[in-house]
Amino acid sequence: MKKFVSLWLVLALLVSFAPPASASSPPSPQIEQAMDKAKSYLYDLEKDRGPLSPWSYVALAGAGATLDGSAVRHAGELLWQDESLQAGDMSSYCLLVFTLLSAGADPCSYHGQNLVQAIQYAQLPDGKFPDNLQSGGEELVNAHVWAVLALTAAGAPVPDREKAIQWLVDRQHADGSFYWYAPDQKTPDVDSTGMALMALGALGVGKDSPAVQKAVAYLQKVQKTNGGFESWGAENPESCSMVIQGLTAVGIDPTGPEFTKPGGNPVAAMLGFQLPDGSFEHVKGSGPNEMATQQALMALADVVHGNPLFERLRAKAGTGAAGDSVKTPQTLARFKVGEKRYTLSVSGREETRELDVAPFIANGRTYVPVRYLAYALGVPEQGVSWDGESRTVTLTLGSTVVKLTVDEKVLQLNGTARAMDVAPVIVDGRVFLPARFVAEAFGYKVNWIEATREVLITG
Repeated sequence: MKKFVSLWLVLALLVSFAPPASASSPPSPQIEQAMDKAKSYLYDLEKDRGPLSPWSYVALAGAGATLDGSAVRHAGELLWQDESLQAGDMSSYCLLVFTLLSAGADPCSYHGQNLVQAIQYAQLPDGKFPDNLQSGGEELVNAHVWAVLALTAAGAPVPDREKAIQWLVDRQHADGSFYWYAPDQKTPDVDSTGMALMALGALGVGKDSPAVQKAVAYLQKVQKTNGGFESWGAENPESCSMVIQGLTAVGIDPTGPEFTKPGGNPVAAMLGFQLPDGSFEHVKGSGPNEMATQQALMALADVVHGNPLFERLRAKAGTGAAGDSVKTPQTLARFKVGEKRYTLSVSGREETRELDVAPFIANGRTYVPVRYLAYALGVPEQGVSWDGESRTVTLTLGSTVVKLTVDEKVLQLNGTARAMDVAPVIVDGRVFLPARFVAEAFGYKVNWIEATREVLITG
């Protein structure tokens, strides 16, 4: 089984240039069909399971998919709450940058922080981007690569480009390979080698570079007869994808004669892992795998669209394209149990507002006073009405009408009844609504953050 040493392997897919087709390449319609099937699988997975991993949204955005109605901003907010990011982990910072760019949000202004600038300022005197923005560290090649690619996607320069290149080149092994752990100068790894090529390509290093030529020779040597690649003892689509994108990043056609074996090329080998439902499996017979699918989708999208993912995300950010449908100016709300205030955030710009009563928990559900919940969801003041005789609350936002009755476990959405496991209540003369059911009725995503006892609502 292939070993994944944290999420670093995924970012390695983020730089590529689509190669011209060769005689051994699968026909373009087949690649497009495979890409569309992978997108559909991830869409369906979100419907069935809830929020995807951040990298799945990055893959979808890179494949030109609409993220309207998706939980991409929700995924970004959860990543922001993650302990590793709060502790300064470079990998997490870079992943958040890519997630925000995929959502059409601004990584230069998120929760009052400029994530891009923080990465730039962290570069060490020898050119290395540290493992951690707070504690430093020079052991992880992946942290360096992530930083280079995140800055490139954000349209920001690498402060000392030449030193960044040299630090990475100095980590190359004698056989041309790279490894994720910098002090290890012997262990070869296909994925790490593809990853290093991607960063070199983003830094402007081309196929004529001696370091690139050595890496290419290593990959040619370890390529399988069917055109594929293996890592950690197993042939898999992720390694194929990394090689595809690493080669194209430095201007080499992965479907050309240099990487065409009797049994095929890396693209054809990767497609051999796709299942009928559009997903990719990590190894043959293991079944659908989200990580394998997102990585394969990134590579397929580069081939289909003809330009690298980081350029597409950069263009997306430049045009201000939204990653998901924003029903109101409020795309994020936080309500903390026991506190008489809540927070609204738009692309990271926060505003704190006061409550006259605090949210509470009952029967395993968080209750929020009706008017404040409505306002957080963008429902205007005139869209909130209370019928004291029937004890019914009506919330109206555009064409969406939600009705709830105190002590009844039914929510009416545009006249259609939806069952709830709890009912609205009146406490001290105030009507409180179950936050999750109401927010989801208006198309928002809801999550409970146990560590801070907060309800998180994202558009």
